[in-house]
Amino acid sequence: MSSLSLLTIDLSALVDNWKLLQQKVAPSTRCAAVVKANAYGLGIAPVAKVLFANGCRVFFVATLDEGIELRTLLAKSDCEIIVFGGLFYDTEKSLCSAAWLHYSLIPVLYSVEHISRWLLFSSNVQKVLPSVVKVDTGMHRMGLSVGEFNEQLLSDVMGRLQPSYIMSHFACADKSEHPLNRDQIMAFDDCLIKIKSRLPDIQVSMCNSAGIFLDGDIFYDLVRPGIALYGGNPSPSKPNPMRPVVKLTLGVMQLKVVASGDSVGYGASYIAQKETRLAIVSGGYADGLHRALSNAGFAYCKGQKVPIVGRVSMDTMVFDVTNVPGEDPAMIEVLGECQTVDDLAQAAGTIAYEILTSLGSRFQRNYLYPNGSDE
Repeated sequence: MSSLSLLTIDLSALVDNWKLLQQKVAPSTRCAAVVKANAYGLGIAPVAKVLFANGCRVFFVATLDEGIELRTLLAKSDCEIIVFGGLFYDTEKSLCSAAWLHYSLIPVLYSVEHISRWLLFSSNVQKVLPSVVKVDTGMHRMGLSVGEFNEQLLSDVMGRLQPSYIMSHFACADKSEHPLNRDQIMAFDDCLIKIKSRLPDIQVSMCNSAGIFLDGDIFYDLVRPGIALYGGNPSPSKPNPMRPVVKLTLGVMQLKVVASGDSVGYGASYIAQKETRLAIVSGGYADGLHRALSNAGFAYCKGQKVPIVGRVSMDTMVFDVTNVPGEDPAMIEVLGECQTVDDLAQAAGTIAYEILTSLGSRFQRNYLYPNGSDE
């Protein structure tokens, strides 16, 4: 990929976003950071290190391998690393891998079988090992059902397990008026009353990025933002309070002029209605710029909005730059001051999460650090 195609990640903005979220919650609530999927595609090493340097002490990843990678990066750092996928990703299916102990990782236990495995593992090493119990309060993804949770509580399994945290997850927090939010809070609070009567010191977590901005300040002990850290809007119906973190500029590979009636790209899906100046740029669906943007998305050049014409190819895209003033353009800005990751996601018919995690490794990456250095 041409060095002119540049993905800039503003770690100063990332830190500011984390600090804003920490200030938003109650003083007694800790703000974690979700850095799964290579920190949403932006690079787990620079992201996690800069967050730790600025006070973050709880990190969430998806898999055991991600946890091992993160602990290796943070080495002897005093922080908790919690693995959402828990024991599913443990290759030692008969019991549990020693990696949990060696790398000081905490699994999310979301099934009765996983709780049994962890209890046996703890018994074998003769110590109570930290864990997180997840309860499904209405999203119907991973988690103990409320009935299973009650059974585990009544049989004193929770007393023997001594989990460090109990958590659940909102399904519709990005829609603040959705009735499921209230229903989930009520179901979760009922579980909390029961478990806190047995384990009064257990920590509690419910809120993702959108949950932090729900009315009622239901922060509990720990919030775990993801998309908001990286500049995505946690409440799509409201103005975005987060600073943008990502800027993507694509180098212009070639400029050409086509006549009225000429077609552009595969399938001749775009027909020029007049003489049109085109910019062919370096970047396509192999780099995470979705094919759904074909004849639908746009970018900016010298502050001028320029539409994508024709189909997005694997390595290239074409923009109509007819109305761009001045000298021939050398770069097209796909993400930046004029277009946010949420804007681009809307044009592609998807969500900011998918845009960020899709941005390809072929882009040259430039990290802007809080101290102004480019470490």
